[in-house]
Amino acid sequence: MLIVDFDRFLMGYSLGVHIILASIGIALPVIILIAEYLGIRNNDVHYRALAKRLAIVFVVLFAIGTASGTLVALEILLLWPKFMALVSQVSILPFYIETFAFFMESIFLAIYFYSWDRFKNRFAHLLTGIPIAIGSALSGVLITMINAWMNTPNGFNIPAYLANGTVTGVQPLAVFNTPSTAIEVSHVLASSYFSGILVFAMYLAFMLLVCKDEQKKLYYRKGLGLVIVLAMVSTIAAVATGLVSISSLVSLQPEKYAAIEGNINSTAFAPERIGGIPIGNNSGLAYFIPIPGAQSMLATGSLNGTVPGLSSYPHSTWPPLIIHLFFDIMVGVGFAIAGLMALIVLLYLLRRNPIGNRIILWLVVAAGVLGLVILELGWVLAELGRQPWIIYNVMLVSDAANYSASVIPATALILVFYIAVIPATLLILRRIFRDRPLENELVNQ
Repeated sequence: MLIVDFDRFLMGYSLGVHIILASIGIALPVIILIAEYLGIRNNDVHYRALAKRLAIVFVVLFAIGTASGTLVALEILLLWPKFMALVSQVSILPFYIETFAFFMESIFLAIYFYSWDRFKNRFAHLLTGIPIAIGSALSGVLITMINAWMNTPNGFNIPAYLANGTVTGVQPLAVFNTPSTAIEVSHVLASSYFSGILVFAMYLAFMLLVCKDEQKKLYYRKGLGLVIVLAMVSTIAAVATGLVSISSLVSLQPEKYAAIEGNINSTAFAPERIGGIPIGNNSGLAYFIPIPGAQSMLATGSLNGTVPGLSSYPHSTWPPLIIHLFFDIMVGVGFAIAGLMALIVLLYLLRRNPIGNRIILWLVVAAGVLGLVILELGWVLAELGRQPWIIYNVMLVSDAANYSASVIPATALILVFYIAVIPATLLILRRIFRDRPLENELVNQ
């Protein structure tokens, strides 16, 4: 069992790092394209410089993200061979198509980056960047489809597989339309844009706080104004899709829903529990604040609606109640960031300049860090909430794992890579931009 725990830890840590790179990689092309468009339309040197410098960042992140994604794929093959054996027969198509999305993204990234000054018509150059944004988003969508299939598997005869282990009645296209696909894809995209955009809001706000040069300040101020608008839109989308995602669990993954809400028994007029510490052996929650009937109303649309409880299912399939605490933190931080966005809008309406307020800027810096916390907690909640299943109601994690100790040395090297990759990425970018001073970019555009 120790080897299985090692497999789970390594996979979780690797994905935790890769998800940060992936989310930034999904959000960044959108920021670049909008900045370039504003630079062309307004003949604005600051937006053009922003687009060009962020394109350099994206090239570096794309290369490192490619290496990271390759290692994740290798890990899945090494650590979860029985899982991949079933996926290869039933739901492999999104992996294949993702390869073509990657090719599209990489080809147009090369064209976009190396043809920056070769187009007389700047809008023609802008158009070469659109497939990059599409390809990066499409890669995220296709990989998420596999995760949605793990949560709500379909496309083959599941009773026959559970009875004798044979895969029959395969419908390879069913993976694109599982019961949770649309819900999960929309939320993952929204939350990726949300977290990735907030990273750049954090950076621009911090630079605006420490910068003394007025020309550079104008550059950071314009960049932050653009990114804050995108952050507002993505915040609304992330909150809306998140609410739909949670309510869908009532029917799609009731054990996960019950653990998230801390429900031991199925209950009508169920309270929403704010806070709470899990009691030993998954026996329930203590020290929470109940809001009577709120959970039933949110989940079913009725104060008297009945919500599922863990006691309706075998104890061996209960997810850990700690995910309730993760959920509370995620929701609390999410609504705090949404409140910050609302405050910024209010200040604009009152004709005050929020970007000129140092307190607001520090709050934006904090929001960038907390956006990544929400991203990680969301995925931990989603994956831990499916335990003990790797494929819900089909395959246990313990059945999918590779129990051979021979994989430990190779995968330990992968762990070293993931420990070093983000600090190394930051050092590489720092070195690149140290040799490309911003003031030179603003003069030469």
